[in-house]
Amino acid sequence: MNKTLALLDCLAQLKEAQSCADALLSDIVAGAVRANKGRGGALDRGTLRAFRAALRTASSHSDQVEMILAEFDSLQTVMPLGHRQFPQIATGA
Repeated sequence: MNKTLALLDCLAQLKEAQSCADALLSDIVAGAVRANKGRGGALDRGTLRAFRAALRTASSHSDQVEMILAEFDSLQTVMPLGHRQFPQIATGA
């Protein structure tokens, strides 16, 4: 797979996982506020598990993005932009 496409795919998945974690955290905080005011029960364990899973997923995608970017960086070190060697065209002179 093309590294640029892989990077874009990982970034999209990372954004999705972060959005999911944000929504779940919002639910957790709202539940905690209700419980603190005596209007709700204990926090839902399922929501907490889903939040942890979303954080793990985001972390995994973040690691993948870092690896792809490191590959881009290593390619730049080996063959910097603007300094790439192109085959010389032989002139019949």
